[in-house]
Amino acid sequence: MRKSISLLAVAGSVALGLTTPAAAADPVLPLIGPSAVGLRLHPGTPTGVAKESRLVFTLPEPAAGDAAQVPRGEVTFTVDLGKLAGIADVRENPAVAHPECVRAAATLVCKDPGTAGVRPGIDLLIGAAKGSADGAAADLAVTATLQGATIRPATTKVSVGGPDLVMEKLPLKADLVPGQKQPVALAFANTGNRAAHGVVLELTATRGMEFVESYDNCVTRGGGRTAVTLCSFEGDFAPGEAWELADPLTIKATERAYEDQLGYGIYETGSRPDGASALSTPAGKGTGKTLAVKKHGAVTSGKSATDLEPGDNRREFAFRTANTADFGATGATVPAKAGQTVTAEVGFRNQGPAWIDRARIGEAPVAVARTDVRVPAGTSVTKKPEACRAVNADGSERTAQQQLGAPRYFCESAATVLENGKEGYAFELRVDKIVEGAAGKGSVSVGEAGPQGVTPHRFDPKTGNNTAEIVLDAKGGASPSPSGSPSGSPSPSTSPSPTTSVSAGASSNTATGGAAGAQGGKGPLASTGSSAAPLALGAAMLLAAGGALFVAFRRRSGRA
Repeated sequence: MRKSISLLAVAGSVALGLTTPAAAADPVLPLIGPSAVGLRLHPGTPTGVAKESRLVFTLPEPAAGDAAQVPRGEVTFTVDLGKLAGIADVRENPAVAHPECVRAAATLVCKDPGTAGVRPGIDLLIGAAKGSADGAAADLAVTATLQGATIRPATTKVSVGGPDLVMEKLPLKADLVPGQKQPVALAFANTGNRAAHGVVLELTATRGMEFVESYDNCVTRGGGRTAVTLCSFEGDFAPGEAWELADPLTIKATERAYEDQLGYGIYETGSRPDGASALSTPAGKGTGKTLAVKKHGAVTSGKSATDLEPGDNRREFAFRTANTADFGATGATVPAKAGQTVTAEVGFRNQGPAWIDRARIGEAPVAVARTDVRVPAGTSVTKKPEACRAVNADGSERTAQQQLGAPRYFCESAATVLENGKEGYAFELRVDKIVEGAAGKGSVSVGEAGPQGVTPHRFDPKTGNNTAEIVLDAKGGASPSPSGSPSGSPSPSTSPSPTTSVSAGASSNTATGGAAGAQGGKGPLASTGSSAAPLALGAAMLLAAGGALFVAFRRRSGRA
């Protein structure tokens, strides 16, 4: 926070022992883009057109707790093209929506209005310039400005020519049953104009799929939601040739499989498709076996992509497994008496055998399940979980100002629920009166989100446990402590009522056994394995002997 204060005022404030908070710094945001891009040689003919690659630069998506600290507004992107003269040509991508761009001398200036819910960014196409030499390279620098934030620039290394590794599509079977195996007959080619000096095979399998074999030149990382296996191969992989695995590689649908994915890609050693980090050469020990590759033949025309875009290095495949998951609602019995404030924790548990995952790269997360909570009669919700929103008794929406005291709540789960995972939601209830019998009971139901509540999941064959009760147990409740002020002595507030807490066995809105807490690190192929709130200051009048000192402050909202 900046202030304009006279020296006399400063002296007066020090004398009176006044202090001011430190200035809050603007947030620092990285500009995200590829660290390197390789371009196919220009055809060289008068009418020849260079094959272009796509370049995308964006600001990051703020984390949930930091979203309020990231300013909104127009972002200006400036692309410095000066070093690319005679090496590469850059233009806006006409196939996608993009901000308005103006070319001025050796720069391209684009303005993004900063639409709510959309990450600001620019989308470009780049191709080798006519007459550019094989091996020519230069840096493409991109800067961005946003009022109220500092943005770190991005630099992309642009080179002409090089290897172009292309992964062939696998002939896999999509519909499986738990325990079923099938071979992974991987094949790849180099369609570039230079050899790749060593390659790394990257296999990304979600939790329900695993590889059967283990090899010394493969290592597996992760193991929660996904496990990534890297296998290294030494030697030169010449342009115009194709390779395939020389040893068996088998993938298996486990007992927890349901809807799973496999990603498979091939990269030159020391590089990654997004340029985020280098792939170190993996090395395992102990199996005595090494996964090898052998030549598959020459690249035939039309068989593989003929560009240097990293997008053709990797492919994905989706599996569907004939499996089930039993989602059971978790109710609560809470000791309570009229006048008390109690806590009821309700939710659901996945009793397996399958895990359920709806997280997809590049897509907004989708909740696996909804928990429909009907509040017990005679009680009022005084505090609700963050993952739950208030609705009316018929399921219709309530305003943001009507989130407490509602008769019903919808709670949305995470996008991934592991086998044996559970989610809990703790509600604080004020007991106005005890309503005996069935009329006084609340309920909790779990299922697929619907317009008026929940419906059974298609993967859940056992619907009898989808609903549970919330019961206030008057016999087990302690007598409430007296509250209020002593007679004749008014108090600014009354003392709180006693709070009784009963857990349903799940932590509040937490998927137990999630990716962060799941066991992992070794896989079948591996032998080893502030936010600061804005501060407001008004004018202060300081009285001193002989006159008054007036201190004028200039306000500015600070951001952490």
